[in-house]
Amino acid sequence: MRYVVIGLCVFAVACGSEVPGAPTSPSSAISGAEATEARGGSALPFKGQLQSTEHVVSMPPDGSSALRHLDGTGNATHLGRFTLSADFTVITATGNATGTATWTAANGDQIHVSVVGHGDIVVFPIVTIVETHTITGGTGRFVDASGTITIERSANILTGVSSGSLSGTINLGH
Repeated sequence: MRYVVIGLCVFAVACGSEVPGAPTSPSSAISGAEATEARGGSALPFKGQLQSTEHVVSMPPDGSSALRHLDGTGNATHLGRFTLSADFTVITATGNATGTATWTAANGDQIHVSVVGHGDIVVFPIVTIVETHTITGGTGRFVDASGTITIERSANILTGVSSGSLSGTINLGH
């Protein structure tokens, strides 16, 4: 009888486990534990995707710069589904930008960053943008976080719609 019980336990454990990469299991580049349950220590790889819209908040009469606001969503390691809110100033003549942003993870924890970036018109109205988000802290598990996130995105400057990829490292500091 003992062998039957052990056999049933082994069978139950085997049937209850998802086989990674099995044809019938859902697949995702960023999965459950990796997406939201990262814990600290060393620099952890960070990657994901972003979709966003941005608009001009204000511009001086000479058009030399523009205060812009961006709202985005995506999926990234250590965040899961996230939202991104950013405010930055773009110098019109150079395409250079500086500002701040807040990343909000699926569980509500936040990452605060300072942003520097640059945009180049490829073929009007498409602009390629590269931004470096330097982590300055946050809330929850990101309270002592540091690291950098690079966003490479393509934007339509007439509609404000953009999409791109994220990469970098994050140190959760715990």
